[in-house]
Amino acid sequence: MELSCLSSLSLAENNRESQSLKLIVSGMRHSEKPQFKHLWGRYILGFKPAKHCIQCFKSTVAKGIAPNMSNDECELDPSYELFYLCGVGWKDRGNTNVHLAVTPRLGSIASIGSVYGVRFTILDAQAILIQFLPENWRDLPEAHRGCKNFQFGYQMFAADEVGSAAEGQLITTLRSGRPLRRPTV
Repeated sequence: MELSCLSSLSLAENNRESQSLKLIVSGMRHSEKPQFKHLWGRYILGFKPAKHCIQCFKSTVAKGIAPNMSNDECELDPSYELFYLCGVGWKDRGNTNVHLAVTPRLGSIASIGSVYGVRFTILDAQAILIQFLPENWRDLPEAHRGCKNFQFGYQMFAADEVGSAAEGQLITTLRSGRPLRRPTV
């Protein structure tokens, strides 16, 4: 098995699609206060560049991923092209948050650990490295520019405008110029 990251433009080259994705969670402890303030998984369907945090995604919820979840395995739907896992820490969020963006890829493993000792591993998925945006980029406030969800959306989707200039926009075309593959019902 290989461990690797995809760039924002190489999704089209990813032709070894998986028939299943499996999320394995280890290191979760249960006490009065969960290890993460927020913990969610989403299948990404589009990007709203006027927003940041979870609001910047048009998405569908992956069931079973929550702050109170147990060490477990859960099946994810490989028919979606993009999956995003986010865990929001309690303090010093820049160092305690967890972000794992993936695309299905047979034989690959994407994994990330946290300062809380929790490890999230997704089998048959390839990690997508989230690229930082420089300080003062397009004069966006730090909360917007520095948001990993926003950074991921911007690098993946063909958004020309951001922030208030993009109010009401929903982008579903990838930077490569092709539409995001959606599951067939």
